[in-house]
Amino acid sequence: MSDSESAPPVPATLRQRGPALLLLILPGVLYCIAPFVANRVEPRILGVPFLVAYLIAVTIVTGPLIWLVARLDPAYRSGAPEFVPADDRDSASDFPPTAGDGSVR
Repeated sequence: MSDSESAPPVPATLRQRGPALLLLILPGVLYCIAPFVANRVEPRILGVPFLVAYLIAVTIVTGPLIWLVARLDPAYRSGAPEFVPADDRDSASDFPPTAGDGSVR
């Protein structure tokens, strides 16, 4: 077995991931500009006002866009684990216990 097969994947830095992740801004921008671009009752598309049809179209496009961003993200492609602060045992002890965790105070 070579070193490349046994070595865990190295997480990508934000600088490497940035261009792909910037595409995630697009659905939010499209929703925000809807009142300015598509705020019309006429024309109707399949009997639905244009604004509603625009919002449905943006919602439908959002799913494939997120899939595309995941495929373009180097961290996702390499299978590198995502850092979750709860996974860090040292930082977990910094938080006080909550009322519902069963600990005795």
